[in-house]
Amino acid sequence: MVPRKHAPSQEILESLGVRMGYVFDIRMTYHRSLDDAEDPHPEDPRRTYWIYNLLERADLLKLMTRVPFDKADLMQIRRVHKDKYIEALQNTELMEKASLVAEQEKYDSVYLCSESFYCARLSAGALIELCAKVSTGIFDCGFAIIRPPGHHACRSKAMGFCLLNNVAIAAEEILYGRLADRIMIVDWDVHHGNGIQEIFIRNKSVLYCSLHRYDSGEFYPASEEGSMEEVGKEPAAGFNINIPWVINGMGDGDYLYAFRRVVIPVAKEFRPDLIIVAAGFDAAVNDPIGECNVTPGCYAAMTSMLKSVPGSKLVLALEGGYNLDAIANSSLACVKALLGIRWKAGVVPEEAVYNGYATLSEAEINGVSTGRHVYNKNWVATPDWDPEFEVPWSYQAEPSDLGRDTVERVVKVHRRYWKCLQ
Repeated sequence: MVPRKHAPSQEILESLGVRMGYVFDIRMTYHRSLDDAEDPHPEDPRRTYWIYNLLERADLLKLMTRVPFDKADLMQIRRVHKDKYIEALQNTELMEKASLVAEQEKYDSVYLCSESFYCARLSAGALIELCAKVSTGIFDCGFAIIRPPGHHACRSKAMGFCLLNNVAIAAEEILYGRLADRIMIVDWDVHHGNGIQEIFIRNKSVLYCSLHRYDSGEFYPASEEGSMEEVGKEPAAGFNINIPWVINGMGDGDYLYAFRRVVIPVAKEFRPDLIIVAAGFDAAVNDPIGECNVTPGCYAAMTSMLKSVPGSKLVLALEGGYNLDAIANSSLACVKALLGIRWKAGVVPEEAVYNGYATLSEAEINGVSTGRHVYNKNWVATPDWDPEFEVPWSYQAEPSDLGRDTVERVVKVHRRYWKCLQ
């Protein structure tokens, strides 16, 4: 193994000009399926550690500040979830395996163990604290490496691997504490965040925008709630924007077209104080569930575009993503975008680039499988990496005909609500 370069100096940290926080806690891996350990559940406890490990090996954690946090308290959870549902989750802490299995069968696509509710509270509490630190200006941006995910969790039920709705709980807490007046939630997880939509469907202080596979309502969560006609309910009509892909295989060009045509123009008109990304990476290349083709370069591009929205702070919070290497490399791309580390050599001191993208070939950077795990490779620069590339090729990718058509139909639906779409 070739040793890594030395740690960043204070001069390098200051040269970046970005104060970035992150949250991570190994205890979140305690939430696990009680089924056969030799056949891991897609929502694998290793997901968060895989991301943390790659960021650590790229020496990027040293460019950020780890934020301490407590688990979410019950009052914070009650601002989003119903008492009866919270009580049901609390009861799982004392259940034996047979009772836990019976309890999880009451929900759609959920597993439970005696540590699940504790881990869910850690996940929500971590995001609350990170959003608070960013909203008050202690940090410019943040990345939350958290699980279990949350965007499917509804007010009164778990579903889709989600127990507590982390993003919704954090948003409600920030609004309640008057740390922000307007929050935009961008959900690029491949599944529609039906839970977030349900919670904020009548709230004009929260703009929810989801890009997801819809497949005529057949793709999970398999309901018409993810259709583009679901625009929000009065007094918040227009504050729920669904961009529902009609088929699998959507890629960089489709997502970037949606961002340039809808997401960013509406964000600039809405002028959010805080943007929270429900950052699922299951639309990534090689994800076994999402079956789409979004590359790390595209995730970096979307992050950079959101970071450029005037007057807004930005926090990314992990949601789904079930290929361990894909979520780690996509997270790496997003973190580099948040830190402002560019592709072009010389924008920041060379030492700050370290072993991130500079260690991988362009094909690997853009998500093409090589059949090898990145974490097992020697961390040295490869000749395939060209330092003269300012941005990955994926930034210039063209949308598919189906992708362009979907976005233009969304524009027509929301034209009456947003001047930028008229």
